Amino acid sequence: MRDAMMANNLEYIVSRERGRGKVLVFAHNNHLQRGKAQWQLGADLLAWWPVGSHLNKIFGDRYAVIGSAVSVSYTSEIGQPEAGTLESWLTSVPEPARFIPTHAGRGLPASEIASLQPRSGSIKNPTYFSLTPRSLTDFDWLAVLNSTQYSRGGPTLK
Repeated sequence: MRDAMMANNLEYIVSRERGRGKVLVFAHNNHLQRGKAQWQLGADLLAWWPVGSHLNKIFGDRYAVIGSAVSVSYTSEIGQPEAGTLESWLTSVPEPARFIPTHAGRGLPASEIASLQPRSGSIKNPTYFSLTPRSLTDFDWLAVLNSTQYSRGGPTLK
């Protein structure tokens, strides 16, 4: 229900802003992705169609979505990604931040992508979800940071 209501609200906002420019929305990857969302919560596997799947159906090619990921976050107790994971692959280029076009997976080496394993999660933050090979088809772009570091002045990128 929550994601369907979010999609209805965003569809209304887009209709109100028509002719004035694009609409930028910030939400958790699982809400904005095109494919079905899943969350293993204890013994229960929750699955739902997120906002992104509704908006993709409504807007088609006019819906563009950017997923985000981090290699390390000490505050959330997210350690280095294990070898063979998507985050490890994406952060192998020595940059502090990357903006990577996935083009919804078109043109990417399917067998190599399928062999990537999900990384371990966060002990401290159960709402952290790592990228999966499907992330490359659920998003048009990925914004990937090496790490996040929090200071008294607020979050800083490292």
